[in-house]
Amino acid sequence: MICALLFEKAYEAVIGENGFYERPRSRGPQIRFKRPNKKEAFKMRRTILCSFVAAALFCILLAAGILPDAVAQSAADFYKGKTITLVEGFGAGSDFDVQARTIAPFLRKVTGANVIAVDNKPGAAGTIARNAIFTAKPDGLTIMLDHGPRLVFNGLLKSAGVNYDWTKFTWIGKVLQENAVIVVQKKLPWEKPQDLVGKSFVMGVSRPFYESLFAEALNWEGTKMVPGFQSPSERAVALARGEIQASLGNSASFVSHWDTVKPIVITTKHKNYANIPTLRESAPKDREKWVTLMEDFSKIQFSFIAPPGVPQDRVAFLEDGLRKVHADPEYRTKVDSLSLDPNPEFVGSKDLSDITARMSKMNADDIKTLKFVIEEKYLARK
Repeated sequence: MICALLFEKAYEAVIGENGFYERPRSRGPQIRFKRPNKKEAFKMRRTILCSFVAAALFCILLAAGILPDAVAQSAADFYKGKTITLVEGFGAGSDFDVQARTIAPFLRKVTGANVIAVDNKPGAAGTIARNAIFTAKPDGLTIMLDHGPRLVFNGLLKSAGVNYDWTKFTWIGKVLQENAVIVVQKKLPWEKPQDLVGKSFVMGVSRPFYESLFAEALNWEGTKMVPGFQSPSERAVALARGEIQASLGNSASFVSHWDTVKPIVITTKHKNYANIPTLRESAPKDREKWVTLMEDFSKIQFSFIAPPGVPQDRVAFLEDGLRKVHADPEYRTKVDSLSLDPNPEFVGSKDLSDITARMSKMNADDIKTLKFVIEEKYLARK
């Protein structure tokens, strides 16, 4: 509407102000055109060109969300005093809930928002929350802290209940890392990942995901995964009792259980696991694609996302806010007290988008194999 009005005004300015027509004094539909001389014709063409170029440029900038502050409201002004809803999909007390409530006051400070309201929408491994985010108003006031790998995996497989196109979400940034570590019973003679090759052992899991990728990358063909172990403490007890021989957690999951378990391999380097080999250091060369997939999944874990179509200036503003939080010493002290790991470097919107764009190129056979490896290949049969 604005652009149509601008073009109309530009046309009227050219026609009316340069004398290209004369309205008759008498009433009626007639219009008498007068022929301009060469000087007037040149001026007419120049004015028409300038007017329409200016109108077109304005419309392009308007569509892109890039306008001077005098014309468009800045993102900072937009967020000032507003309520930002921060959704998480795993329920009160979950890692995502804790992280969301931890970052909320810091995000409020850097955005100028009046409130950061944490909204728990648990169910279906985050799918219910993602469905809600996908159809939320794309104004930048509703965002989500999500399990990026599950978002992608369930979207690739078009899992039951998925009502979103995972390739269309807006990726904002990431401040915390997920560094998965495999532990085994301390009394077992296994000291390095290669010691498990050719062995038969039981791994306790909540629901197979990262565990399957570790097994495939490390050629642990003999592992059998038993689901239902929901918490690290539950897995630690089962390890101590000998009910399972291995399990997976994050860098803080088993720190109070080193008397009964020992770490054997970790996704990427971590300051507290300096002597523990990484997955890339341990995997055979012919399994490198699984290492890369595991690393990519790890990089998008704990990412902030928004609905499709959020104006780019607001995405950039939120990304900059997360970057400031990531660098805030007070925030780092807080997450350290909760045994959470800040990402070594802030991960921005472009990096996350590049990773997911690469994943979107997986073909049907790759997706079928991924589904088989994660959900079927290593699952213990009753």
